[in-house]
Amino acid sequence: MIKRCRDLQVAFGDLMAKSPLTEYRLELCSLLCMLAIFLTVVGVAGTFYSESLPDYLSPLEWLSSPFGEWSYWLVVIGPLLLVGAVWWLYDYVKKTRTLARLLSSPSKAKFVRNLDEIEYLAWSLPRRFEAEVLEMKRRFNIK
Repeated sequence: MIKRCRDLQVAFGDLMAKSPLTEYRLELCSLLCMLAIFLTVVGVAGTFYSESLPDYLSPLEWLSSPFGEWSYWLVVIGPLLLVGAVWWLYDYVKKTRTLARLLSSPSKAKFVRNLDEIEYLAWSLPRRFEAEVLEMKRRFNIK
């Protein structure tokens, strides 16, 4: 057990440092999606419904009033930011699912055959995925 922990510690020490944009990508995508939705709703409320908001939407008038004439820009910026954030989130989910599918193979031959793609995916995802790849390499005794 202690030898395995030392091996993992040596392996984890070999992990590359990643940028915060890569390391916290899922959290940033979620935050950007929420921000984009908020900006879009405030922009639409300030632009199209500034005089005739129903009573239950009166807080939106209070939120959109500081933007004034800039609320038109929120109607443009919000959906563009939402499209970018959703694409970034989709790319993350697609890469994690692909990596999980490739790592689930019990065959060493399939693992070696897909090693280039596995290493690229591990490089483009947070460190915990790179640690999984190192663990699989150690299990299959691949350098």
